[in-house]
Amino acid sequence: MSRPLGAAAALAAALLIARGAAAATCTRPTDAAGFGGFAYGSAAVQSFGAGDVLVWYTTAGVHAVNPASTRTDGVPDEVATVAAVTSDALVQYAAMGYRARVSDADAACGSNGGDGRLDVYVMHMNGADGETVAESDRCVAGSGATACPSFIIAQAQLGLYYASADIGIRTVLPHETFHVVQNAYDANLDRFWAEGTAQWAAKKLDPSLRDLERFLPAFFRDTSRALDGPANGVTAAFLYGAAIWPLFLTQRFGDDVVRAILDEEAATGAAALAATDVVLQAMQTSTAAEYPLFSAWNAATGTRAGTGGYTDAATYPMVTVAELGASASGTTSGFASYFYHVSATTPGGVTLDQPTPRNRGILVPLDGGVARLDRLAALPANLVGDGIVVVSGASDDKSDAPFTVTLGPAIPMSGNMPHGGCSFLPRASSSPGPLEVALGALALTSLLVGGYDTRRRGVPNVD
Repeated sequence: MSRPLGAAAALAAALLIARGAAAATCTRPTDAAGFGGFAYGSAAVQSFGAGDVLVWYTTAGVHAVNPASTRTDGVPDEVATVAAVTSDALVQYAAMGYRARVSDADAACGSNGGDGRLDVYVMHMNGADGETVAESDRCVAGSGATACPSFIIAQAQLGLYYASADIGIRTVLPHETFHVVQNAYDANLDRFWAEGTAQWAAKKLDPSLRDLERFLPAFFRDTSRALDGPANGVTAAFLYGAAIWPLFLTQRFGDDVVRAILDEEAATGAAALAATDVVLQAMQTSTAAEYPLFSAWNAATGTRAGTGGYTDAATYPMVTVAELGASASGTTSGFASYFYHVSATTPGGVTLDQPTPRNRGILVPLDGGVARLDRLAALPANLVGDGIVVVSGASDDKSDAPFTVTLGPAIPMSGNMPHGGCSFLPRASSSPGPLEVALGALALTSLLVGGYDTRRRGVPNVD
């Protein structure tokens, strides 16, 4: 992770996890030439198995593990914990209904650890604490996606970077193991989705861990960045913080929604947001309807947490909220959001103007500084008192979508327009058509269809 805990925290603050599913050509760190710069060299390498997992390690040289053992077989305690935690993660993900990993039993093209078990290579890693590698030469092409066997490289002494070795192992290995599961669906997932769902999955296995929360600030302080924007080094923490998106989806629709989206990606090779839209439309909603609501939930965290939203909203960081004043302008590009504080001592009206209808505007009333998600109103809306205006992209179109938010006189509302306090009851349209917003007395119905780019989103290099 980018900011491991423990005695080396100051130094480790610069570390960046590199769980790269870079394509491997059937070579492993145990081979003489190693893999991707990882090689045990002349050090004697041992292995220890648990369930469907085989852990490789050495007690000598640069890649030495902590040799301390309380076991009668002398296997280092940390190695045994890596094996047990990884094996348990595989079992628990299977119990959640996820596909079995793709086996590497076929040794025709080179090293495979000697059998079909999942291999975990415990080694010293510079600037990383874990990496999951999809083996391209063993991949199986399907009708829409490519499923691949995988192996894991994990930091040899995680106790140096976390509060304890146990916490480090329970944080890193379930995350990496979920990447192995993902590779059974598609080894080319969008990075924000691959990292976000791996963080979410690890949290599901052990809710006591705080790694998901540790990366949320990176996402909450960069909300104007498109959710599926191109990844690079400086935004890597944002990718892990994007776990808040699958967390939102699962709290809205149940845990199975993540698996359903992976199933859609495997069947069609669609990008994450396109696959998500297919799944949501089957639930009578859409990505265009849910992302603005997701953004509204993100306005209701920390000290603003109130009615509705995330279960643990009060413990999450807070988005930056600018003052609206008379008006404010901005530009979204894809699924991104802006937040403005608005205050009206007398009845005022908030409007959203935009040349193309690719943004949604939502008014989140504040009651004593606390967000009232049970009283959301779609713009235009009237307000007396304080609120947060959320402007969110409602399309994955990455061209500029400018907008202006204005606070003016109260807006006369016709009989079919809300007077505030409306709830969100999104549904999907039944056939492709333009983006539109229909407002009812107590409901905002959001319709989006078509327009998603279902091309593959690049070569896997997920952390």
